[in-house]
Amino acid sequence: MQITRIHGNIVMPDRVIMNGTVLIEGETIVGIEEFSPSSAGSEDIDATGKWIIPGFVDSHSDAIEIELEPRPSSTFPIEVSFYELEKKLVGEGITTIYHSLSLMEENAKKWTRRNDNVLSVIKDIKRLARGQHLIRHKTHLRYEITNLTAMPEVKTLIKLKDIDQLSFMDHTPGQGQFRDIEVHKKLLMEHRHYSEDQADSFIEESKSLKKLADDDIHQLAELAHEYGVPIASHDDDSVEKLEVVKDWNATISEFPIELEVAQKAKEMDLFVVMGAPNALLGKSHSNNLSAMEAVQHGLVDIFCSDYYPSSLLYTVFKLYHSGMPIYEAVNMVTYNPAKALKINQDVGSIEVGKKADLLIINELNKRPILEAVLVNGRKVCEMNYQTNAQVSEVY
Repeated sequence: MQITRIHGNIVMPDRVIMNGTVLIEGETIVGIEEFSPSSAGSEDIDATGKWIIPGFVDSHSDAIEIELEPRPSSTFPIEVSFYELEKKLVGEGITTIYHSLSLMEENAKKWTRRNDNVLSVIKDIKRLARGQHLIRHKTHLRYEITNLTAMPEVKTLIKLKDIDQLSFMDHTPGQGQFRDIEVHKKLLMEHRHYSEDQADSFIEESKSLKKLADDDIHQLAELAHEYGVPIASHDDDSVEKLEVVKDWNATISEFPIELEVAQKAKEMDLFVVMGAPNALLGKSHSNNLSAMEAVQHGLVDIFCSDYYPSSLLYTVFKLYHSGMPIYEAVNMVTYNPAKALKINQDVGSIEVGKKADLLIINELNKRPILEAVLVNGRKVCEMNYQTNAQVSEVY
């Protein structure tokens, strides 16, 4: 089988090989050389002066919900949303996506968060991922613990291996993400267009909802652990909650609310996940822990795109140009999430024997420019940027 060579600055998990060469045979990386090739083959790629990094592993992305329901009452078929979304994702450098689907309640306001619809979408993603596709598709089920009726379905999803990550959520006002009632109320009024009375009523109603019993959560967590499904907690707001989630066999702490909670999560050997939009904007949209503050204290292992896929690429280079070694910044969106999600034997780093999921990135005035994406050794996306001088004006 023919070997393809890519020459450029190779970002390894612990260092950078300047002017090195990655050798690819079929789907796999078969060699890494610390020099440029003496001659170029027809399939070789010259990325001299550019970065060669692993494809991004996005552990938490709500993008599929937005693609399915971009506006209230405007719902698109999964066959359209799936294929159109992955074109956007690959253009952002995401080669492995964990579609985050929120199992909220039977009659959730958002169509994409109603029980039957979530279960249907999970099945459809698995079905479509077996067919023609550009990137690797996996599913992250976000289970709201006030959704009492859905527990049997969650068990079935675990047993059938239809989900690849499970997180337990509690969006009850007054704790977690919504510990600040006034911030929550403002969000409801501005984002969901509730009146003040409607927002107050919703908050009071939410406070009174029953939750899964501790024994039920333990039962689900033990089942997920038995079937090898990584478990994440969500919006950890106290050290006491971390003790509870550790008892669930959780290995991931998503979006800790305060600095001391993130510190404790690290001490407990949990992978700490923060949102890349938070890092890029310099603040949390819910007025919680700043991702950049957590980075400065060495508390972040993983960045996910959350609600904005392009944030991963820009966050990596923001961290790099702020003084972090580029391999450490890249690990936060490649190697670390792959390790946390137990797929690092195949993807997440440029190493011999792993799948050739690779990005070629140029820079212009410190702005990252993604030029090519390879998945399984095949170029699935290429962007050839033009300047005004190259484009004929049309009158």
